[in-house]
Amino acid sequence: MSDFKDKAIQNDPSRWSRRQLLKGAAVLGLSLPLALPLAACGSDEQPTTTSGQPKKVRLGWGTGGLTLYAKTRGVFEPALKQKGITVEWVGPFPNHAPSLQAVVGGSADFSFGGSSTPALAAIIAGNPLVFTSLIITNPRTTAIIAKPNSGINSVKDLVGKKVAVNRSGLGEFLLIAALEKYNIPFDKVERVYLNPPDADPAFGTDKVDAWSIWSGPREIAGNNYGAKPIFIEGQELGDDKRIDVSSFLVLEDYAKKNPDVIKAVIDAYKVEADWASNNTKEVTDLLAKQSGWSQPVVDKISSYKSKSIIISPDDTKTFDLQKAADWLADRGVLPGKVEVAKHIVKLG
Repeated sequence: MSDFKDKAIQNDPSRWSRRQLLKGAAVLGLSLPLALPLAACGSDEQPTTTSGQPKKVRLGWGTGGLTLYAKTRGVFEPALKQKGITVEWVGPFPNHAPSLQAVVGGSADFSFGGSSTPALAAIIAGNPLVFTSLIITNPRTTAIIAKPNSGINSVKDLVGKKVAVNRSGLGEFLLIAALEKYNIPFDKVERVYLNPPDADPAFGTDKVDAWSIWSGPREIAGNNYGAKPIFIEGQELGDDKRIDVSSFLVLEDYAKKNPDVIKAVIDAYKVEADWASNNTKEVTDLLAKQSGWSQPVVDKISSYKSKSIIISPDDTKTFDLQKAADWLADRGVLPGKVEVAKHIVKLG
């Protein structure tokens, strides 16, 4: 994995001790005890500190999606305030890996609702993280994209080419799934491990030939470089091939001490997910105002009419996280196996 470069973290060194920096810089390679099974129950009492003051929760956020709506729409924070919880937003993050770094390093309590694949990789590496919830979104718009003049018009054209992916992440998963579907040996395509802030200029200057990337950066590349998708997750892979979903994680110790906060935060995010799924125009207006993206990018994203639901990580009828982890490990996207049940918060 490339070094983490999130500006929100880089620009706030007062919140990082030397030990935290060392831990954060290698979030997928730390040798920390594996998280243990955890059972947490909700509470009817307002969460407060031992001094009786309201609790504060530090939430990661990104420039698009659920956390952006929660941060800017004006409903999320008042709902938590009524439960005795104040919110501090940490970010924005370009992808899940640096968000996980912030949690492990101690500058955030919740990751920002990103890909479950790097979250699993971080757990396999020994980081004491636990899943609080998963986000199931349809349609699935992650895609492998290429420029019009690249000569790449199909997955088979990737043979001998360089494709930017985020290591042990959604991008790498999608590339492997695409190669497998079209019976192309994995070693026939070179994976170039880059996070989005580095992948975009590499793609724009032809240092890589294609890019496996999710919505947001995908549409920006389409607008800036004329990039077109040659493989779209939701169109090419059926529901039985859904391997990666969005996810929120916290440290195991935090979950043990703050089950009431976790339940309150997830309940508030559920309200945001329901609002976004049923208010396409309002979502478009919010994105246009808050994301900093151009109007064509916002319009393209809005045209998908995405709908999301938040589920428990152990809801195997909706999504089997263990099955996904095994699939990824068997194909080398993850560095090893993991027993998912040991890394899930149980909310009453």
